[in-house]
Amino acid sequence: MTMRTTLIGLGLLVALVTSPARAQNRANWGLQLSVAQQTDVGLGARFDGGIGSLMPSAQRWRFQGAFDYFFPGGALRYWELNADLAYDIPVRNTRLAPYAGAGLGVAHSSLAGVRFSGASDVGANLLAGLRFPSVRGPTPFIEMRFELGGGEQFVFTGGVLLF
Repeated sequence: MTMRTTLIGLGLLVALVTSPARAQNRANWGLQLSVAQQTDVGLGARFDGGIGSLMPSAQRWRFQGAFDYFFPGGALRYWELNADLAYDIPVRNTRLAPYAGAGLGVAHSSLAGVRFSGASDVGANLLAGLRFPSVRGPTPFIEMRFELGGGEQFVFTGGVLLF
């Protein structure tokens, strides 16, 4: 699968999940801060939306898309694009919303100032996290992601879904 095919597929999935006809499954956009095992700190954006309107039997499933730009230092430039499906684990305590899932990630690295130095790899993600839902306002979250292929690292992410 080429990088272009992957990006087109992710774009179509986000467009489908966020279309106005899907208003009953709220789509959220937010910001995140990631700390990775090999590439230090990253800043990014996240999309989170339910897919229950696409498949009524999938009310507990959510699509999560994220982009992080990392700052590993030196001349290395590194970013990741992730598309994951997460299952909301039912719990009695309504103050916590745990989830677990898997998906695909694209990791890209290059050297600043060097033409044609970039390389992109596609791999799988395994993840687990917690959302701290509120009735109104932002929704904080934390997540652990293990990348198999692609970035091949452990990433801890925290952030807030704003709207």
